[in-house]
Amino acid sequence: MKIGFAITEDGEKKIVFIEGEKYYEIKKDGLDCVLSNPISFIKAYDLMLNLPKTEIKIKKLLPPLFPNKIFLPAVNFRSHSSETSMTPPKSPYFFTKFSSNSLVGPEDYIILPRDLKRVDYEGEIGIIIGKRGKYIKKEEAKDYIFGYTIVNDVSFRDYQFPELHPYGLNWVMGKALDTGLPIGPWIVTKDEIKDFKLRIITRLNGQVVQDGNTEDMIFSVEDLISYLSQGITLEPGDVITTGTPAGVAEFTGKKYLEDGDVIEVEVEKIGVLRNYVKRES
Repeated sequence: MKIGFAITEDGEKKIVFIEGEKYYEIKKDGLDCVLSNPISFIKAYDLMLNLPKTEIKIKKLLPPLFPNKIFLPAVNFRSHSSETSMTPPKSPYFFTKFSSNSLVGPEDYIILPRDLKRVDYEGEIGIIIGKRGKYIKKEEAKDYIFGYTIVNDVSFRDYQFPELHPYGLNWVMGKALDTGLPIGPWIVTKDEIKDFKLRIITRLNGQVVQDGNTEDMIFSVEDLISYLSQGITLEPGDVITTGTPAGVAEFTGKKYLEDGDVIEVEVEKIGVLRNYVKRES
């Protein structure tokens, strides 16, 4: 099932279900607080699933959720490790971004900060946690997945590199600036993706710049979930991304994001996340 969060024609923000080109909502008194909050909806999903739905019109899709925690692994595709000449870590190595400033939805703008020239794209899949868990065993990790979405890990290379010895890369300024995490266009529940062998394609102005597959991941989805839960309680709506395949601008000589660009990340069985780029005035 495809689940989105949208502004309806009457100006309300609510959960919608997508089937083809049509949108549906649950119509039931007393559920407004659940249907207007994606994380509350995820928690109550099993109770919501079979309620009657009616077709509606929407004005705009929003980010499908606003996670309390967002985790992104560095160098988690073998092809990306090769192009960066970085030795893969022996265990997953994460950085974070923040919902309050980084998240933008489908068809929204990625804003290029003043004076930065090396703003990059990284097409990825977002894994959405469906239930609370800690010290999760790898073999049980799939039970904690609610579904999947698409993310673009926009990277601000002017700040990220070079490494600041002895502190390492500048992860906060290099990754967590405003509009640095487009997400969407919706969530696909895990029952729709039984085999996690998914192609990730990123297009810049219609030209393919990344073309990879999750089979190239160094650490599996189960590895990532289990590792993070060893001390961090994962909650419904938290997002863990897969990392990105090869093809980013920083290591290939391809074009960085510029004012007027259109950047798309397509993942089979999920959809296309499209965003526009403009320079901050």
